[in-house]
Amino acid sequence: MNGELLISELGRAIGIDLKLSDAGTCGVFFDDDEVLFESHEGKLYLIADLGSAAGREDAYGRLLSADYLGHESGHAVIGLDENRGEFTLHRILEGDMDYPEFEKILTLFVKAVRYWKEWLSLPPAQETNDGPAFNGGKMMA
Repeated sequence: MNGELLISELGRAIGIDLKLSDAGTCGVFFDDDEVLFESHEGKLYLIADLGSAAGREDAYGRLLSADYLGHESGHAVIGLDENRGEFTLHRILEGDMDYPEFEKILTLFVKAVRYWKEWLSLPPAQETNDGPAFNGGKMMA
């Protein structure tokens, strides 16, 4: 995985000079949604915050169900950063990948970030486990 080349090509595609720092990291905002990229040991990590976990114990079951086999997370992983009290989404890319495939994965990742950020912004009283589900960028009833 050459994360540096993929990130550079992403920069060209969105019209900015983009490269990984000496530490192998960079961040990009897609509108209001920040995606952090980290390149380590031949892997490229995509990481995004979804929202505060404080007082959101009601969301755990739904998020765990959504995370099962990546069906409602865009094949990424929903997690909890206990140190910061934030729900997160991340995906690890490895192996050979061309830019079009990377762009497709990144687009799906950003869609999943937006979906779960919006879902977590709903008041707990409005949340149910039988609401619409995220499925590869499409909503299922």
